[in-house]
Amino acid sequence: MKIEVEVKIVPSQDTRRNPRIELINEVTYEVNHSEIRAAATDLSQGGIFVQTMDPLSVGEVVNLLIRFTSDQKSYQAVGVVRHSLKWVGMGLEFTRLHPDARKLIDYLAGVRAPANPGYSV
Repeated sequence: MKIEVEVKIVPSQDTRRNPRIELINEVTYEVNHSEIRAAATDLSQGGIFVQTMDPLSVGEVVNLLIRFTSDQKSYQAVGVVRHSLKWVGMGLEFTRLHPDARKLIDYLAGVRAPANPGYSV
């Protein structure tokens, strides 16, 4: 018996506009006037992925505080939930991002280096 199988390789459907930067950061987000601490596992110039067992629904607006270093400096951001996976996390698209946070993300992405990034890579 002869069985023929046709294999097709489908190109990735990754529609991201910006490359992901894989690193672990601390992020705090607000839900019903309560702050929830979580880990961000990757970010880009356009958004961030937050690990959480109970993610918010797609379309919800989220206030964030993002820490890039082990010091106490946090940067404010606002994002909208674009992807939500129960028990895994949520992908947020930035709608507002502190200018210094934008500079740090650009630096990490290799776009341009800020004058004083405040940490070493």
